[in-house]
Amino acid sequence: MQKNVVRALSALVVSIVLSGCSLGNLGFYLYPQGSTPGISEDSTTSPLAGLEVVGYLPAGKIGSFNPSQARHLTDLVYFTLSPLSNGTLSHAVLTDNHRDFLKKIKKEFGTRILMGVTDHKQRGALSAIASDPALRAKFANNLATFLVIEGFDGADFDWEYPSADQQGAYTALLQGLRRQFSLRGLKLTVAVSPSRPLQPEAYAAVDRVHGMLYDDAGRHSTLEKVENLVDSMVDQGVAPSKLLLGIPFYGRGYTSRGPAWSSALSYKTLQKRYQLSPAQDTVSGYYFNGIETVQRKVQFAKNAGLSGVMIWEIGQDTTDDSSLLGAITQTRKALARLN
Repeated sequence: MQKNVVRALSALVVSIVLSGCSLGNLGFYLYPQGSTPGISEDSTTSPLAGLEVVGYLPAGKIGSFNPSQARHLTDLVYFTLSPLSNGTLSHAVLTDNHRDFLKKIKKEFGTRILMGVTDHKQRGALSAIASDPALRAKFANNLATFLVIEGFDGADFDWEYPSADQQGAYTALLQGLRRQFSLRGLKLTVAVSPSRPLQPEAYAAVDRVHGMLYDDAGRHSTLEKVENLVDSMVDQGVAPSKLLLGIPFYGRGYTSRGPAWSSALSYKTLQKRYQLSPAQDTVSGYYFNGIETVQRKVQFAKNAGLSGVMIWEIGQDTTDDSSLLGAITQTRKALARLN
C-alpha cells in the first residue's frame, strides 16, 4: 500500500511540475527557455529540494572534465585510492594537478570532496585490513589523518564484494572509521549493490548509502526496476533518508541481435553519435537513461524520502543543453519551488 502511495505521489508531482514550467514542445524537458544547464547562473551545490547529488569522477577523467559541471553536485567522489594490506593507503594517483583541480572545485562551488577507497578483490587489501582489529584501527586513523591534512571532506568505500563470512569484519571496519571520522567532522559513505547487501549495523555506521542501481540484465536501470530495487534496499535495512538512488550516465546493449550487455557507451558518446531526444532511452540496441527518465528518477527520489541521487560517472555527461546533470538541477529547482 505504502509503495503504491509513493508512486501515485510521484505521478502527481510530475503533473504539478510540468504545469508550472516553460516546456516548449519538449515534454518533461524542464530547462527554462533560453537557459544553458551546463553553466547555470548560480551555484546549486546546496541540497535543493532536500536532495543531494553525488557524482563519481575517475582520476583518469579529470583532464577531460569541465569543472563548471561540479556546480550541479553537492559531493564529488574522486575515484579512486587504494588501501594497502599493511593498513596504509596508496594515493599515487592523486597528483598535485588533481589536488589543485579538486580544491578549486571545492572553493568555487562549495562541492564536498570525498576520496573513493575501492577494492575489487574479495581477498584483497580490504579483506586483510578488516579482519585484523589492529589493522582496522591503524587504517582508520591513517585515512582520517590524510583527509584532514589534505582538506578533503570524507571518504566513500566501494568493496566489490565482501563474502558472507567477511560481512562482520567489514561492519567493524566501517564502525571504526565512523569513530575516527566523527572526531574530525568527516563524512563516511559506502557504495552498495542491492544484490550484495551489507549488515544493518554497517548501514547504521555510515552517513550515506550509494545504491548502485544499474547493470541489471536486459534494459538496465529502468525506472520501474529502480523503484523495486529501492524497496529491496529499504527492506535490507537502509534508512530511506540515507539512501541515494544510483543513475548510470551510460548505456548498455540489451537486444539479442544488437550489441551485447557487456558493450557500454557513455551518454556523451550516444548523444554525439545519435543526437538523442529528451524522451529517448534506447538507440541502436543500447538502453540508457535519457533526460525524461533521469528527471522522473529525481522526482521519485524526492517522493520516496531518499537522500538524493548518485551518478556513475559524471565524466560521461555532455555540457550543453542535453546535459543530464543540468536536467537533475532543473528538476531539483522545480521541486524546490513546490515546497
